[in-house]
Amino acid sequence: MVKSVKKIRLLLVDDEEEFLTASSQALGRRGFDVEIAPNGVTALEIVGKSKFDVVVLDVKMPDIDGIEVFKQIRETLPDLPVILLTGHSSIDDAFQTSKNGVADYLPKPIDMDQLAARLHEAVGKARRRVETDGEGLRPIDPAELIRVMLVDDEVDFLGSLKKVFQRRNMEVTTAESGEEALVLLKESLVDVVVLDVKMPGMDGLEVLRRIKRDFPSVEVILLTGHPSVEAAVQGVKLGASEYVKKPPEVEELVATIRRLYQNRQKAIDEQQKKLIEEIRRRYPE
Repeated sequence: MVKSVKKIRLLLVDDEEEFLTASSQALGRRGFDVEIAPNGVTALEIVGKSKFDVVVLDVKMPDIDGIEVFKQIRETLPDLPVILLTGHSSIDDAFQTSKNGVADYLPKPIDMDQLAARLHEAVGKARRRVETDGEGLRPIDPAELIRVMLVDDEVDFLGSLKKVFQRRNMEVTTAESGEEALVLLKESLVDVVVLDVKMPGMDGLEVLRRIKRDFPSVEVILLTGHPSVEAAVQGVKLGASEYVKKPPEVEELVATIRRLYQNRQKAIDEQQKKLIEEIRRRYPE
C-alpha cells in the first residue's frame, strides 16, 4: 500500500489580484494546498482561525504591510515559517526580518518552481528545528573578559576600534584579512568576531562561512560600508548574528557584543548541563 503524502498547507498573501490568482493556481498544480488573502488584515484573521505549514507575504500592501504582518505572526506563532516577497528591496528589512525568523526574503517577480523549492525548504527546516527553552541570560561578571576579534583591511579603523573595546573590558585580537583571521582563530579563544564584508582576497561572507563551519559557537557580527540586501540575507543564512553599517555607533556595537556574548555563554552552559546529564545516565552511581 502506498502511503499518501500530506500536502503542504500554504497561505498566500498579496494585494495584486492577478498575481494572487496566477500564483495560487501555479502552486496548486505543484502539490500545495493554497489559501489566499488579499491583504494583511484578512491574512491575520485567517491565520488566527486555521493552521498552516508556511505563509508567503508580499511586503508592499496598502493596509498593513508584510513586515508588520510578519511581526504579528511571529508573536503568536513563532514556529510558523514565513517567506517575504518584495519588489522594493530594503537592506534593513531584509536583515532584521531574516534575523528575527523569516524563512526567506525573495524578489518579485519570482519563478514558481523556485518559490516551490523555497517553500519545501522552509517547511522542512521548521519541522527539523529543535526548540530552545525560554530561560533568561545570566548577567556578565564585571571581571569577565569578552574576547573579541576585529577583522578589517582598514588598519586605522582596526586600531581605533581596538582601543575603544579594550577600555570596555574586552580582550581584542585584530586581523587585517580573512585568511589571517582564520589562522588566529585556530590559536586563540574568541567569543565574538566583528567582520568586515568587503575585503580584498577572501571576502567577509566566505570568512563567515568558514568560521561557522570550523568554529560554530563563535558569534559573528558583519560590518559593511557597502550594504546590500543580498549580502544581508546571505549573511543570515550563513549564520551571522548581526549586520551593522560602517561607521558603527560604538555604544550600540558594544551592547550588541555583550548580548551575543551572553547568548554564547548560555549555549555553552546548556551544552555542559546536557553532557553532565548524559554522563550520569550512562554511569549511574
